[in-house]
Amino acid sequence: MEEIIRISTKRKRPLKPLLQTLGSFGFTKVDYSDDALIIEKVESEDLNGKPYLYYRLELLKGAIVFKYTIPTLENKASRMLEMGLLLMNVFQLLTAYYDVPVQAAYPLYFPLLKSLSESMDKEKMETYSALKDLRQKHNSLERKYNDLVQASAQNARILVEYERKNDDLGDRVKKLEGMGDMELQGQLFEWIRTHDGEIDVLEFSRLNNIAVGRVEEGLDGLIKNGFIRKR
Repeated sequence: MEEIIRISTKRKRPLKPLLQTLGSFGFTKVDYSDDALIIEKVESEDLNGKPYLYYRLELLKGAIVFKYTIPTLENKASRMLEMGLLLMNVFQLLTAYYDVPVQAAYPLYFPLLKSLSESMDKEKMETYSALKDLRQKHNSLERKYNDLVQASAQNARILVEYERKNDDLGDRVKKLEGMGDMELQGQLFEWIRTHDGEIDVLEFSRLNNIAVGRVEEGLDGLIKNGFIRKR
């Protein structure tokens, strides 16, 4: 998902002196011409080497255009806040080159902060509602399970089915409470930390009795969340 912010403004002077200042910032790409200065930063790549997190700043004659990616809806609030702070620092740097009136920044940051607040509230309510619903289903199945334990042998097949559903819902509750994928990523991170930054996927899969596909998903999650980088 990509967000685009465009601010109409007027350039006061050539941007060439800005190149030396930007050179120390470690940008992935810098393109300069008389008409525009475009800088790009790739923050992270997935397992296939495709840019996953990045932002791009286009300094045009009559506008400033800022683009950035939001990896997932779950990370939207924190990503918007991070990029908002970055753009504030950019404005400070560009005051010598552009006329950016205060009224141009207000309509930009007010929706940003409002969206950030609404996103955080929505995420909390959705997570709480989902967790509450799953707990109710889990408790209901657990009561039925306890009743079936006392039933006769003819109900054995139904008992097995309820056991399976009960386990599935229990796993989903644990995942919402921080288990599941987070626990796998924690084990992967600890393995990499104690093995000089390397991991043998097949060995980890065999020792921990985890499918290779799940191990690769966990590694991709660590990369996308910025905990590790692909060499």
